[in-house]
Amino acid sequence: MLEILDKVILFLLCSTFYLHHYNTLYVLLPMILIIILSCFCTYFENRKLLRFGTFFYAILSTIHPHFLFYMPLQLYDIFLTQEQKYGLIYLFPLLFHPRDLPSGFYIWIIMFCLLSFTSKIKKDRILELSQEYYAYRDTAKELEISLEEKNRRLIQSQDDKIHLATLQERNRIAKEIHDNTGHLLSRSLLQIGALMTVTKDKVLLENLNLLKDSLSAGMDNIRSSIHNLHDESVDLYASIRTLVKEFTFCPITFDYHIKNAPTTQTKYFFLWTIKESLSNIIKHSNATKVSIVLMEHPIMYQLIITNNGNSISDANIYLSDGIGIRTMKERTHAFKGIFQISTEKGFRIFITIPIKNEEVVNNESSCD
Repeated sequence: MLEILDKVILFLLCSTFYLHHYNTLYVLLPMILIIILSCFCTYFENRKLLRFGTFFYAILSTIHPHFLFYMPLQLYDIFLTQEQKYGLIYLFPLLFHPRDLPSGFYIWIIMFCLLSFTSKIKKDRILELSQEYYAYRDTAKELEISLEEKNRRLIQSQDDKIHLATLQERNRIAKEIHDNTGHLLSRSLLQIGALMTVTKDKVLLENLNLLKDSLSAGMDNIRSSIHNLHDESVDLYASIRTLVKEFTFCPITFDYHIKNAPTTQTKYFFLWTIKESLSNIIKHSNATKVSIVLMEHPIMYQLIITNNGNSISDANIYLSDGIGIRTMKERTHAFKGIFQISTEKGFRIFITIPIKNEEVVNNESSCD
């Protein structure tokens, strides 16, 4: 846009100077040719075209001096380019038509050429500043996005630490209640049972029986609360991350995509399966890379454990009779899930647990 504006200004100045000295029908020819040539040079921005346009217009200026009036506009395209040295060719038509040009022509044409040159400098500088501005703006935007991402990760890390600390505190409280209050209640129940054995007073025996029932109910409530606290204190993601950090046999990656926490039994099943699989990799595989993927779908959970080992010791026996693998199959089938193993390009365990069946298993276990 800047280039077009500069050319329009130069064209108007050159045309005013030209029409001031000549006012015939033939003045349209130089105007039309310079407009066409300038438009081609602006649109294509080709070095060969610039070179051709320079020589072509110089030849026209040598043939007829009227074309020299628009020389500043033609020079605008080659200023500050590798083709600007070819602008010296215009010295030939200028020296060839000294008497055919009006008085004061050289002074005005030099001024217009200087204006053309400074306009080109201004245009290139503005473009350079614009590019720098856009580069700085893009860099600032990238830094802003990076900073937002770091802040998001920091907040997430803080939330995770708070969540983990909360779970640890729940676990500690549950353990203290179990070790202290639970033992005191158990001892009290034993003492009441002993008193009930030796006492012969029916009224006292009845009161002791009521007291025993109350303590037993309190014991059951405390036991239920302890179990609930302990179950809630199991953070599946943090527990798996701990197993991953402790695995130093080879590089390992872990992808976790679960929004709704599974039931406690499912958590323990996933943890046990991952722990058993990592142990088997250390014992039986020569893997150099391990991948663990745990994801949630609308109706099921999927656990995929993959390693690239290709020399599992006594593979057939390991796959068919291994206690760990057999136990994985049995526990998966207890959830009405699917258990698959693949030995193509390494070793892969694929487990699918339906969410509804997972809830049913948990409810049945709670009833038991």
